Amino acid sequence: MERNKTRTPNRWKQVGLFLLKTVCYFAILMALIYLYEYSGLTSVHFIYNEF
Repeated sequence: MERNKTRTPNRWKQVGLFLLKTVCYFAILMALIYLYEYSGLTSVHFIYNEF
């Protein structure tokens, strides 16, 4: 019985770390997508389109 009591908090800690990592990676991915869209590389005003 003692083993189950010590394993339960460890499991919740692992679940919490997994969720925290997932949220952090999602935020980084969204920031990179936003910065890529904000840079406007595919817009008409890109320098190589004016030559």
